[in-house]
Amino acid sequence: MSLSKFVSSIVACGVAAAGLLVPAKTNASGILYQFDTPFPSDPSPDGSSPWIDASFQDASGGVLLTVTNLGLTSTEFMQGNGSGANGGLFFNLNPIDDPTSLTFTLVSQTASFGTYIQTGENAFKADGDGKYDIVFDFSSHLFAGGASFTYLISGISGLSANDFAYLSAPAGGSGPFYAAAHVMGLSPAASNSTWIEPGSGPMQLMPLPEPSPTALIATSFGLFGALRWWRSKNKI
Repeated sequence: MSLSKFVSSIVACGVAAAGLLVPAKTNASGILYQFDTPFPSDPSPDGSSPWIDASFQDASGGVLLTVTNLGLTSTEFMQGNGSGANGGLFFNLNPIDDPTSLTFTLVSQTASFGTYIQTGENAFKADGDGKYDIVFDFSSHLFAGGASFTYLISGISGLSANDFAYLSAPAGGSGPFYAAAHVMGLSPAASNSTWIEPGSGPMQLMPLPEPSPTALIATSFGLFGALRWWRSKNKI
């Protein structure tokens, strides 16, 4: 066997063995909201649910929020009135944190949605539901099927994805809910609209494992020993 093939085989085996013997660390975790439930007495969007996904993922420097339009039809879209007073997307924050300290940095988007973000403790009411701390408004109709955007949320020390897993403050009507979205453009008339929420609440995202330093060290020593054996056998 050539040296290069031998090394490749040993590396593969060593990494696998180290992963079995040494506990692995995990990457940062997160939560996922699947907007799949209309408010009571509100109609369902025409497309298949979940209609919208929103994931909060722990990341370096803060929390990544990614919102994706999954199941709305080509005529349906998420939008408020363009000023934040009755926005299209609502979230809550841990009550011990000040939402006005949050900063939102755009990471990526599939189009320009005319996004307008406001924050305030229990400052925004979603239709007949409770009050929320964060509202996203969209002045453009472009947040339709397949659209998505990602923001890095920061500004609070120790902020994590789980800080966004809280119910809205009571305000009569439906709810409380963990999040809410205003969908417009339902058939048969383009003016028809509805409110939806994530009926299952926050779902934990599975963290991805990463090798621990101990595992990498063990693999390195194993590779070194195997190389010494190969050289002695081949008298190099």
